[in-house]
Amino acid sequence: LEELEALLRKKKEKESKEEWKKPSLQESFPKLVLASGSPRRIELLKLLGFSPTVYPSGADESSAEKDPALLTQRLAFLKAEEVQRHFDSETLLIAADTVVFDGEKILGKPKTEEEAYAMLSGLSGKVNWVYTGVCLLYGEKKMGFCEKTTVYLSKMSDREIRTVYLSKMSDREIREYIATGDPMDKAGAYGVQGPFARFVKGIEGDFCNAIGLPIARLYQALKRFREEL
Repeated sequence: LEELEALLRKKKEKESKEEWKKPSLQESFPKLVLASGSPRRIELLKLLGFSPTVYPSGADESSAEKDPALLTQRLAFLKAEEVQRHFDSETLLIAADTVVFDGEKILGKPKTEEEAYAMLSGLSGKVNWVYTGVCLLYGEKKMGFCEKTTVYLSKMSDREIRTVYLSKMSDREIREYIATGDPMDKAGAYGVQGPFARFVKGIEGDFCNAIGLPIARLYQALKRFREEL
C-alpha cells in the first residue's frame, strides 16, 4: 500500500510539473474571435482572461428544430462556420446560441413588447430551462456542447409583469427602461442578472449559462480542445 501511495504521489508530481510547462490558454489561442455581439458573452469570456475580437454572425438562424439542445448546438456551429470565412485557419472561433424552453415551446428574443409580455406571463410562477449551445472552431477542428440551467420563477401578477416590463410606469421610467433595450435582446424576454432578478426564486446549474455562456464548462472544453489540436 505504501509503495502504491508513493507511486501515486510521484505521478501527481509529474503531472503537476507537466501542467506548468504547458502554455496558458491565452498563449495557446492568441487569436480568438467571439461570433456574437452580446455584451454579456463578451464580459463572461473576459473572465477567462481573453480579450476577444468581436464579429457577430450574419447567419440565417431560422430553424424548425423542436429540441432546444439540438437547436442551440446547430445554430452555434452555423454561426461559427459563417464567421470563420472572414479569418485565417489559426483563429479560434467561439459561437453560442441561447434559448429558453418552457416545457412545450422554445422562446427566443421577443420582437415586440407585447411578445415580451406574452413570454413573461407564460413563464410566471413556473419552472423553465435555459439552453446554451457552444461551438469551438479552429481550422477544421470542431467541438461542441450544450449546457442546461433550470430557473424557478416566483408567481407574478398581471400588474407586476406590466409594471416592470411594459407600460405601468411613469413616462420617464418607461423611456429609461426602453432605452436600455431590456428585455428585448434576451431569450425568453428576461435576464437573471438584471432587474428581473427580483422574480427569480431559484437556479439549478450554471448561473453564467443562464446569462448566455457556460464559463465553467467552456473553460474545461478549451483545455481539452487544446490537447486535441
